[in-house]
Amino acid sequence: MFHKKEKIESMWLNSAERNNSKAKIEQKIKKEIQEEYRRQADSLRKRDDFREELEYFLEILSLPISPREVKKRFSGPFVGLYCIQAPLELFDALGFHPIRLCSGSLAIQRLSAPFLPALSCPLIKSCISAFYLDESIEKLCDIVVVPTTCDWNTKLPEMIPEKASPLYIMELPHIKESERGQIRWLEEIYELKRFLQQRAGRKLNRRQLQISVNKYMKGWQVFGRLIEFRRKRLICGTWSIVLANAFMIDDVESWTERVNIVLKNYGNPKGNSNPGVFLAGSPVFFPYLKISELIEEAGMDILADELCTSERLMASVVYDEPSEYGLLKALSERYHLPCSCPTYIDNDRRLKNILNTMRAYNIKGIVYHLLKGCHPYDIESFYFEKVIKENGFHFLKIESDYSREDRQNILARLEAFRETLC
Repeated sequence: MFHKKEKIESMWLNSAERNNSKAKIEQKIKKEIQEEYRRQADSLRKRDDFREELEYFLEILSLPISPREVKKRFSGPFVGLYCIQAPLELFDALGFHPIRLCSGSLAIQRLSAPFLPALSCPLIKSCISAFYLDESIEKLCDIVVVPTTCDWNTKLPEMIPEKASPLYIMELPHIKESERGQIRWLEEIYELKRFLQQRAGRKLNRRQLQISVNKYMKGWQVFGRLIEFRRKRLICGTWSIVLANAFMIDDVESWTERVNIVLKNYGNPKGNSNPGVFLAGSPVFFPYLKISELIEEAGMDILADELCTSERLMASVVYDEPSEYGLLKALSERYHLPCSCPTYIDNDRRLKNILNTMRAYNIKGIVYHLLKGCHPYDIESFYFEKVIKENGFHFLKIESDYSREDRQNILARLEAFRETLC
């Protein structure tokens, strides 16, 4: 009996030691994450084109390192989103605050490294790791909505801790131009509506949905102006990406108001002769701004992009429907049909739009950014390169991750690419 008691005490001590060690490691990683965010924000503040009104967006993008501030700033409940396919207006109309669960942190990835393949997508590794922190935006979410875009998203329920926020899976039809695909996606929107009504404890009100639609339409219109400013070189590509990133966390009305203030103070072209480029490929999310910063450091201007964390967020659609069905159908089409994610099979519209934009704004080259392990973008890059070159444009594929070690190598390749555009 005495030996049994000793064994139990020994096991308890071993468990306590392991927990203590885990807590120390997590505390160290949290400090590294905070330093990562602060270093990137400070770097942006030191830029010649930094303006005081941009500080607001840096504060918004720094919220992931202070989850308690999220609760103070926004009213819940919170819905975490892993894709831009789910209609934000529907969440807003039922009283939820939607937050895109993207992460550009390198340090945080160590928390999920033991549970994931070595060549996992950096974005997914960062997102999943956040569930292993004792405090994170992910853990604040009452619901996490996952449209099944890439294979990583499809396997997400198996990769996050069992006690994480409730997951709601949206089955994404990968043939979108067909009538069957559009009907299928509208059915998913209705299923999401029913689920959210249960969680909110009330039914969707058509009038409230129209109010939410109007709020976001004002946001889309300002987004359109931001893109025009970028095309005219009134605001640089990196700041445009920063503002778009903040949209995915912020309250839409506050974001719209603040972007309007920024645009009022950016009225003079930069007056340089840098060649313009188009940025395509994998998402870019704060504090991972390596690719956009290096493009600019190499002497090029990002005049356009089609990132799902930047310009692809915006589709200039205006709708005012008299019925709930009409509004939901319009929302379904607005989020589904214009989306050019490589997960879709029928995606010719994507290349046509890119080529048309490049011709319209005299953009001579495309930088195709690829996160290691991002398979859909990797697969399509070969066809992409072929078509881009056949149409007389230059093409550069940059494969990277969230580390800083390859910055000089990427910069050298970008500087060489710039010479081909002059």
